[in-house]
Amino acid sequence: MKVIRIHDKWKKSLIIVISIIIFIWSLLCFNIESTGAHTNKTIWEIDRFIQSKMEKNNIPGAAVAITHNNKVIFTKGYGKTGDNTSVTAKTPFAIASLSKSFTALAVMQLVEAGKVKLDTPVEDYIPSFKLTDTKGAKITVRQLLNHTSGLTDKVYPDMTLNPQPNSLEAVIKRLENVSLAVEPGKEYHYNNPNYQILARLVEAVSNEEFSTYLENHIFQPLEMEQTFNVSTTMELNQNPEFPSGHYFLFGIPVAVDEPNWFISGPAGIVSNVNDMAKWLISQLNGGKYRNEQILSSESIKSMQTASSPTISYGMGWNIGKTEDGKKQVQHSGILWTYKAEEVLLPEQGYGIVMLFNSGLNAFVDYSSFTSGISKLLSNQTPNEPFYNSQMIEMFMVVLIIITIIIGIRKLKYIKKWEGKYKKRPKWRSIIYLIFSLLPLYILVFLPQLLTFIGGGRVLNIKGIFLMMPSIIIWLGITSILSLAIVIRCVIRIPKLKNSSQISNLKDKLF
Repeated sequence: MKVIRIHDKWKKSLIIVISIIIFIWSLLCFNIESTGAHTNKTIWEIDRFIQSKMEKNNIPGAAVAITHNNKVIFTKGYGKTGDNTSVTAKTPFAIASLSKSFTALAVMQLVEAGKVKLDTPVEDYIPSFKLTDTKGAKITVRQLLNHTSGLTDKVYPDMTLNPQPNSLEAVIKRLENVSLAVEPGKEYHYNNPNYQILARLVEAVSNEEFSTYLENHIFQPLEMEQTFNVSTTMELNQNPEFPSGHYFLFGIPVAVDEPNWFISGPAGIVSNVNDMAKWLISQLNGGKYRNEQILSSESIKSMQTASSPTISYGMGWNIGKTEDGKKQVQHSGILWTYKAEEVLLPEQGYGIVMLFNSGLNAFVDYSSFTSGISKLLSNQTPNEPFYNSQMIEMFMVVLIIITIIIGIRKLKYIKKWEGKYKKRPKWRSIIYLIFSLLPLYILVFLPQLLTFIGGGRVLNIKGIFLMMPSIIIWLGITSILSLAIVIRCVIRIPKLKNSSQISNLKDKLF
């Protein structure tokens, strides 16, 4: 009995030692700082939540930062980069359209310095800014910030331009041949060139190159030491220290270079979650980080306020409410190989940023990460659907296999159609053949269809493929098979007519 008791004591001691080791190891893996409104238990739940969602959606790498008031309470990296190294809180990510709030803040700094007035036409600051449409002379700085300038993707589709501009001044030059879609100030239309024009305004007024201005007046004061701005995605692809992002091919992440796109102003910043945590703190503390006041609290408040009762966009931020009615300030960032989500909860004092090294995908709901974290911070349960992207991708694989089987079967048993063709009215056969090519019509006009569905955003076919490769492949296979079937049917029609005439002649003779 004595031996058993000694064994039990050693067993208990071993368990305690292992528990301590695990606890210390966990602290080394990510940073936790607990303050009153949240507990270590909440942070553990958030950590498990992120890991679970990444696994279900097969996301290769991501990083998160959470702040509360003026403190960082959680940062961590998950998964691998495109170079197969472990993601940490220091790993660089393209933050894409989260850059807009930085550009807006740069403009507001110039407003506070008395160098820019929000309701003055932008043409006063950039004399070379001349649109074909004379209404362009009315566009104000505020309207650019609010996306109410009258520019839309339909009149200036910046993502599909070929070649892409190579400077902010080149963007201004390209706009010379553009007419506005609507009168300035009348309607909201999210449009990246609005923020390219604003970046050029910063250069013209400050006499500093835009990237240099950001570095001197925002990044350095906030101690964002690893953050920088680029003009084009080609600069990302050519940077050996910046790993490639990913797109999803049937749910499998594939590392690939970002397509060429001029992004300075609306989407050009590269950062990490350590640096972005400092940005969150400044945004939630009236423009102040430690002893640096980068913008007045009044200006921060105006940036984070909707531009009108009917428009939910402020200045570089989307303004809305949480499910329980509290204010939420948010923005998403989208590239084809990188994605970013950022949320401010001013009433609770929380800031959340998640950066992903996988891009826009039709089946992955990236915003559900930050919305789930927000709920956990409020002691609520995240709304998790029973399905995930991997399940949908598996469905697409099955659908493609079924499509191929049905298509081959139709080609093999074309005589069944020939029999129906002889019996039914010819107009029905023509309608059948026309509608058989529906997948081909959808594939050919997919960019226009997505522009109509997506509120006017214009995408090129390469970007569409990276966003939904499984759907494009299915449409492509369906289109080829349906076209082959229609061609074979059309080729057979004259022969069917001849055989029908011969048959009728035989009936008359015999």
